[in-house]
Amino acid sequence: MNNVKGFTLIELMIVVAIIGILASVALPAYQVYVQRSEVVEALSMAGTIRENITGYYVEHLEFPLDNKMAGVPEPNYMIGNRITSVVIESGAIHVTMGNKASKPLQGKILSFRPAVVKGSPKSPIAWLCGYDEPVSGMEAMGNNKTDLEQEFLPSVCRG
Repeated sequence: MNNVKGFTLIELMIVVAIIGILASVALPAYQVYVQRSEVVEALSMAGTIRENITGYYVEHLEFPLDNKMAGVPEPNYMIGNRITSVVIESGAIHVTMGNKASKPLQGKILSFRPAVVKGSPKSPIAWLCGYDEPVSGMEAMGNNKTDLEQEFLPSVCRG
């Protein structure tokens, strides 16, 4: 008797088909992961600016209306590898994605809004990211201009 060892052509085709299916599922998930990691630059940029806004609020008990009042450069000078501008409006920070950011992120905005305790201006400020809403007893300041898809945002920014 011939004792043949190895795989038949049909078995190899089934294995290749399974690998193809797994790859077709993994690639889109990886692309979303990459785009989510690009949004991290907006988070770090806003983190440094929040300190300026918080300091202004502690001193004046109101939020800065624009970049100049907050003591940060004009929007067109607030750029990064994946950021084209940062605008401050009534205490809210609006970061516009662009430059080297992925195509789905180009021109999209992520907003960070301060939230204060109603009737207690000296209470600490909480910050809301993206679609997040303030808790009961607090109110958000400024407008939310976030237009990034929720899948690209960190979980704390999804609301």
